[in-house]
Formats: sequence, C-alpha cells, structure tokens
Amino acid sequence: MSWTDSTGSSPLSLVIHTSSKVGLPAVLPCTVTSQLERAQTPHIQWQTVQDSVFERMGEELFQGDAYRERADVPEAMLLMGNCSLFLQDVRFSDTGIYESYLVVGESSIQNRIFIQSVQLTVVDHKSIKSVEVGGDLILDLYTHQAQLVIFQDRNGTSWTVVWDRDGGKNNMGHLHNNRLIFRSVTARSAGMYKVMDSQGLALSTVKVSVTERVIPREPLVLESKAALGKGTMSIPFQKIIILFVAFLVLLLN
Repeated sequence: MSWTDSTGSSPLSLVIHTSSKVGLPAVLPCTVTSQLERAQTPHIQWQTVQDSVFERMGEELFQGDAYRERADVPEAMLLMGNCSLFLQDVRFSDTGIYESYLVVGESSIQNRIFIQSVQLTVVDHKSIKSVEVGGDLILDLYTHQAQLVIFQDRNGTSWTVVWDRDGGKNNMGHLHNNRLIFRSVTARSAGMYKVMDSQGLALSTVKVSVTERVIPREPLVLESKAALGKGTMSIPFQKIIILFVAFLVLLLN
C-alpha cells in the first residue's frame, strides 16, 4: 500500500498544547468533521516522529508497541467527527508532538490529510501531607510504573529505600489499591518521600510533617460548666432556708 500526504486545510504551524500528570489519562484533541463527508468509513492515524501510535478504520484498530492497551480513538466518537486520542497511564516517555491524519482513497493508492499537531507534556506529582503521631501515612503511587519509594528525613542528606515493588525485608509500607500505607507513624517519619519508576525518575514527591496528637478538651470544659451551674443554683436555696429559720425564731420570740 502507498499513500501521499496532504496538509488539507489545517496549518502546519498550529500546535495544540496539553499536559497530564504521570500515571493519569490524557486526551489529545482532534476534530475531523469537515473531512468526514468524503469518507464513508473514517480511517484515522496518530503518530509521533519516531513511532506509529494508533490507527482505526471502523472496528479494525492498530496500537503501537509502546502504546499497547493504552491508546484509543473510540469508534462512536470518531463517527461524530471527534478523532481525539485517549491515552491511559501516561509515561514520561509519552512526552512529545503527536500528529493526526485522515486516510482517504482506494486501498492501492491512499491520501493522508493532515488534521492536527498536539504537544503532550507529562509532569510529576508534588504534594504536602500532615499526619498525627500514631496515625497512618497514605502515599498514592498513581501508576503501576512505581517501583521504589525512597525517604529522606528532615535533617538528613541521604535517601533510604522504604518500599520496593519486588519485595524485600526492608519494605515498611503495605500496598493496597495502588496506595502505600505506613502504619503508626512516629515523629521520625517526617521528611521527604519520592516514588520512583524503574528508570530512576521521580513519579511523585511528598513532603510529610508529623504533629502531636491533640487531646480533645471540650468534655472537660462542659463538665466544669455543669459543676459551676450546680453551685450557682444551690446558693439561693441555702439562703432561703436560712431566712425561713430566722423568720420562725422571730415568731417564737
């Protein structure tokens, strides 16, 4: 099969910019309504400079090796002119410029009409957490790309592995639903946590502070108010008794 490329009516200089945090979904926008009038069965292609990303013609589809089980242009949306590319569990390596094309013509000679260029930027997660002494510290891993969690205390300069997906006796956290749980934290748990992928890149950075557990004082205040209320109510009653006795003494005399 051979084809020729055409820019159609879309200017090559127009690049849409979008971004996503690593591990989350990303949508690369694309609209092809005007060109669909010339194609009974929409045939859409997405590619980067280096790789074929995704291709769909009706129910038939192709996913590039680096995008296996992660890329899609839903057929129902494509029939309505929405050729947006949906990427799941985005990776740092997904950063780059993506181009979409509509393929038209006979099977032997086809023409590719350029539609849209989209610049995708993938960034890491950054957050701040506070937890009480004795509480649980929960770290979101966001993605199965997470391989290690390393820790640096507030006054330290070195990093220590506190969790490894491959297991090991040094694992201090419990993994549940792609979240890492550290039970019964102490003051020494305060510091910086980094979730790393297999390439040594930080997927997320979390600054953690640990505070002393606060003992509720409201019940004591209420008890004090109740005791004070009882005391103030008994004083007038005592005075009434004293006055009554004094009155009786005067009558008897």
